[in-house]
Amino acid sequence: MKKTYHGSCHCGAVRFEADIDLAEGIRKCNCSFCWKLGYRKSFAAYEAVRVTDGRDRMREYKAIPSNWPEGDINHYMCPNCGANFLSRGYLDFMGGNFWAVNVACLDDVTEEELASAPIVYEDGKRDRQMEAPEITSYL
Repeated sequence: MKKTYHGSCHCGAVRFEADIDLAEGIRKCNCSFCWKLGYRKSFAAYEAVRVTDGRDRMREYKAIPSNWPEGDINHYMCPNCGANFLSRGYLDFMGGNFWAVNVACLDDVTEEELASAPIVYEDGKRDRQMEAPEITSYL
């Protein structure tokens, strides 16, 4: 069931809310972005995420992955504290625009909610985001 969570960057300069269902899983990916940042994400529909404060402070990093010929992805971070809290992507099979919410930036999620969410592994390193990598223990 979807629940509205409130989140922010580390310093609080940017705040957002997101309607997500953690029962759909927390995704751990081995692509260079997720791996280097420790990004753990939950997907949300485009209209299910709202930046409530600090939109003008957000900085954007745009990546155009080679395996997404029909789409793109934009990562958002706070220039003050460096936290990466949201990514906006576009893929036809996802219905167009969607958000990836970094669950580590959710302020009101409980430890119990995080612990009970299933883990979904993505092999982004090999451009197979819908498949788990052969080895997942390091993720």
